[in-house]
Amino acid sequence: MKLDGKVAVISGGASGIGFAIAKRLKSEGVRIYDISKTTSKSEIFEKSFQCDISDDEKVSVVVEEILKKEKNIDLLFCNAGFGIGGLLENAKISSIANIMNVNLIAHMKMTKLFLKNINENGRIVYTGSLASIIPLPYQACYSASKAGIENFARAIATEVKQKKIKVLTFMPGDINTGFTDARIKETGNSEGERQGIAKMEKSERKGKTPDFVAKRVLRVIKRRNPPLRVSIGGTSKLISALVKILPVKMLNFLVEKIYI
Repeated sequence: MKLDGKVAVISGGASGIGFAIAKRLKSEGVRIYDISKTTSKSEIFEKSFQCDISDDEKVSVVVEEILKKEKNIDLLFCNAGFGIGGLLENAKISSIANIMNVNLIAHMKMTKLFLKNINENGRIVYTGSLASIIPLPYQACYSASKAGIENFARAIATEVKQKKIKVLTFMPGDINTGFTDARIKETGNSEGERQGIAKMEKSERKGKTPDFVAKRVLRVIKRRNPPLRVSIGGTSKLISALVKILPVKMLNFLVEKIYI
């Protein structure tokens, strides 16, 4: 798939992995529109819209504006998201609803809004996580949201097959981005909880760069028949392989040894 002259929309493109993907797309000659909570002034975007993707009314206006100018798009990257750290018992009900809205439901809605206007041989790409197949303690809600987006992606892949649209979810491991500092911490007095989150954040800060992820994402979306799910990074690939061969109880035991 040649990217020169294509049109892309990306949520959360103002920073982190989203911005790295946008830069790579721009270098390939793609026209890019960003939908982010904080707008970007970068010249790589045709326009960066400041919009909370969980705000249905605002998203509808943004989608309408993009389609009025472009009529159709070729690439949709559903990337925006955030995390909550802490024991479930300490999480606010409003935070649980919000993470599911932003990480899952908003992207389901955005996909629906753009779907009729994605060109043949287009791509719909979701930012997943290893947490979707290895659910993590102290990130239960985040893990659930990412498992949801991956299953949603696999389901609609069949629905859009006749339109020759390819759907894929990429699953990076630990990546060094602003996501770590932006994680909402709702914790109590548990020392184990604090230590578990600290281990998680230390690992993330030592992780791969966003550009490492972006380079591999672009390589995959150019394939004629990209896979439904892509593990990015050596550790990510190893864990994905272990998931296929180890019993669920053993996988949970290994996670406990790391974080508890």
